[in-house]
Amino acid sequence: MSLLSRSRTLGAVLAATLGLLVVTGCSSGSEQSPGATGAAGAYPITVTTATGDTTIEKKPERVVTLGNPAFENVLALGIDPVGASVHNIEKLPYLADRAGHEAINGELADVYANEIDYEAILALTPDLIVAPAWPQFADKAVVAKLNQIAPTLVFDMQDAAKDWRVGVRQVARAFDEVDQGEKLITGAVDAFTAVGARHPGLAAKPYSFGLYYKTDIMLASGGNILRLFGMRPAADQTAVEEAGARTVYSGETAGDVDGAVVLLLPSPRDAIAQLEAAPAWAGNLSGRVVWLSDAQGEAINNAGILGKTWVPQDLDATFARLG
Repeated sequence: MSLLSRSRTLGAVLAATLGLLVVTGCSSGSEQSPGATGAAGAYPITVTTATGDTTIEKKPERVVTLGNPAFENVLALGIDPVGASVHNIEKLPYLADRAGHEAINGELADVYANEIDYEAILALTPDLIVAPAWPQFADKAVVAKLNQIAPTLVFDMQDAAKDWRVGVRQVARAFDEVDQGEKLITGAVDAFTAVGARHPGLAAKPYSFGLYYKTDIMLASGGNILRLFGMRPAADQTAVEEAGARTVYSGETAGDVDGAVVLLLPSPRDAIAQLEAAPAWAGNLSGRVVWLSDAQGEAINNAGILGKTWVPQDLDATFARLG
């Protein structure tokens, strides 16, 4: 599927990026053992990711972030970037209050058109560039160009165990804020655990997660974070999350999706009506499908730490209706 124009909704954007977590690499997180926050003489720090090593000589003061997850993770650590390429954050409750941030400049990196404005980034004189390991940022040629401007940390969206925490830890390590990074992770995990405890029946409802795009259900690996609710993946979801399988159900086979709970982001949103009019809906899917909002789908699949902390509470009422 081609990258989509800037005018598309978040749902359409996720249609282009929903499989990113399948192709991102893994890493151990850092060459150095995490130490106490603010330790004297902490720099230089070398952070190891799947994209390579990033050595940061001194604590960064002028940071440029590319992509929403980078913006989230940096802000959560209490750092204001001098430049930030973000998109559609006014539609994301966990970032909407940052829509007027003076550093925002969507032209720095257009994730829809797969374009990066190196000259504009250079003009900001950054001492660190931070981006998620999406294909447009993890490309070796792109990383080489960005490194000519400033050290560039392309953090992993997940590790070999499909664990999203690795990226938060990599970014926190770059700023010598290891302890704060762990507090942020603990807060997010606690939010999932609390909702799961309120709905213990979730443990008996294997999930499938993905996109309903036009007429097809396309499963995606980003759903692994749902395990923090106490849920477990259905057989088809396990194949996607653990083996990288490409699993697509057509309109005719939609009823074959395995999950007892099927969390779907519709794209476009009016595609909901099409599936709900299909023969499989009334007798099979109506009691299983949870239609995700654009923000929920983004937070589950592609968000940084702010989205991961927000989405459990937002799904609480939805899970209550499931029984």
